[in-house]
Amino acid sequence: MNTSLFSWFYYEILENKLSTFFIPHQNNKAEWFRYANMYSRAAGFLMEKTPPVHNTVCYLSFLSAECSMKGFLLQNHLCPVPDTHDLRELCQLCASFQAGYLELEDDCDFLTQFATPSGFPSFERATQEDAEQALDTLQGILELGQSQKQSQGPSMTM
Repeated sequence: MNTSLFSWFYYEILENKLSTFFIPHQNNKAEWFRYANMYSRAAGFLMEKTPPVHNTVCYLSFLSAECSMKGFLLQNHLCPVPDTHDLRELCQLCASFQAGYLELEDDCDFLTQFATPSGFPSFERATQEDAEQALDTLQGILELGQSQKQSQGPSMTM
């Protein structure tokens, strides 16, 4: 076992006191965004390893994108979050609040292919290019969610 990977997960689970490591509280937008950030950091961490773990990077990018979009939907008062893992479907729902998501529909299809197969042994292996595209897509999704959060900050009235 890779001890640096074990150390990273140990830190995330014990030091951050994650009670349910893989399932955010269903209707808590802050939890969904926290998990999106955690999975994103894990994907970036693994991409830097030698050799990189492309399948896992793609899988974690998928998880992060799903969590981010579900947090975004909760932030925009769509409750409960849809019980789906289809990123295109989530992307279309998000686009009703932020049109920028429409540009990511095809990229969401790309990421969705890594939902389950990449988390288990299979004959298909993600490549370096797949992992890079997964991280690029994830970055776009995270930026859209962050721009909405920032634009909803406190406002001044005179």
